[in-house]
Amino acid sequence: MNQQIDDNLRRVYDDAAREPVPERFTKLLEQLRQQEQKPCAPDSDTSPEDDDQ
Repeated sequence: MNQQIDDNLRRVYDDAAREPVPERFTKLLEQLRQQEQKPCAPDSDTSPEDDDQ
């Protein structure tokens, strides 16, 4: 019985793993990669010294 459950679970997860990634997720990943490649400019509005006042 346990072997049958294991086999069915593997079959379901293998099928799901073979499905293509939805286009909205690939677009999101591409946007994140582009943001990571941009140099970060220091944000003068949120300096730690301002928090003490």
